[in-house]
Amino acid sequence: MVQKLGKLEQFKLLNASRLNPKYIPTTTEYSLKNLRLFLTQFDVIYIKHATSGQGRGVFKITKGQNQFYSLNGYSMQGKPINQKLTIEQIHKLLHPFESFGRLNPYIIQEGIQSVTKTGQPFSIRVHVQSVNGEWKVGGILANINSELLDNNGIVNRRRGSKILPIQRLLKHYLRLNPQEERELLEKISDVSIEASEIIANKYPVREFGLDVGVDTYLNPIIFEVNKNPGIAGFHLIEPKLWRQIVQNRKSL
Repeated sequence: MVQKLGKLEQFKLLNASRLNPKYIPTTTEYSLKNLRLFLTQFDVIYIKHATSGQGRGVFKITKGQNQFYSLNGYSMQGKPINQKLTIEQIHKLLHPFESFGRLNPYIIQEGIQSVTKTGQPFSIRVHVQSVNGEWKVGGILANINSELLDNNGIVNRRRGSKILPIQRLLKHYLRLNPQEERELLEKISDVSIEASEIIANKYPVREFGLDVGVDTYLNPIIFEVNKNPGIAGFHLIEPKLWRQIVQNRKSL
């Protein structure tokens, strides 16, 4: 049985590998000390529960005034949270049962500005499969926030974002020219395949779903690697890619 792939473990594997570090956001295990350190190094950070999914247990923290920070995100139950807190209050919110010796597992991650020309946060889902011993990209989709009201930057279909073809994101939202589109897609594919090969050396599965952002220099940034990726999004807007992914699964 293949063990669960936690968020911290995947970044440890990627950081210890040959993968260019510019494609990996600075990530560490949560502690109050590390929280203070990251908030001195970065204007925006994310705190993510180490094993949760669907946008639960993810928080965006930005610097405010008078030692207060804006915390936006979703609890483990999926409840929206939007508060201005001190560092100590943030810690207590994340660990309500610390006095009983119970700490929730979180990671802290550098905030990457993966946004459109109009400021909408987006991410890219890259579905990678090992077909007949060769890693290939089975499909790529874009995921974009349709609302800017909560300002949490969390891009997840379960949290109100919408999916669209990758070409539409690159052309209409990022306004890239054809050459820039080709170059970015090539980098996204290469980085995703390389990361999948690295993770597969420790976790022997043949399929991954990578959530990838794009920074202001048009570099793909790996947000997360999923070991049991869903393909419903492809079925909704890219049925041809969905059929290919399903066909590839038969040879896994």
